[in-house]
Amino acid sequence: MKITSISKLVLSLTLALSTLSFSYAKEEGTEKKETKAAAAFGASLYSLANTNKVKLAIDKIPDANVNIVLRDNYGKVVYHEVLKKNSEDVYRRVFDLTGMEEGTYFFVLMGKNTKITKRVEITSTSSKIVVF
Repeated sequence: MKITSISKLVLSLTLALSTLSFSYAKEEGTEKKETKAAAAFGASLYSLANTNKVKLAIDKIPDANVNIVLRDNYGKVVYHEVLKKNSEDVYRRVFDLTGMEEGTYFFVLMGKNTKITKRVEITSTSSKIVVF
């Protein structure tokens, strides 16, 4: 009688653990799909040496349109562009920030499932030169 009760207990625990592992595997698979959708594209912003220019690079344009917006610190749109979903695989654009006022600016890139924000600070420096 004791062997039967122990066998039933072991069988019940095994069944419960296998059910739990199947439900965990299903959740894990769903999580991976969401991560892939969220990482639809990546972007980089580079400062070009000894200039007032920055280069925006987007690799792997997704299967949806991407909005590129440059905003000032107050939310005013300074630049707007839409990349069509069937455009090239890479995007490279140089932005000349020479005539822009000092302050903080944000490049906001919005796709179907992704939003990337890149920050740019514009400050002026005055240097003094001593001439003999």
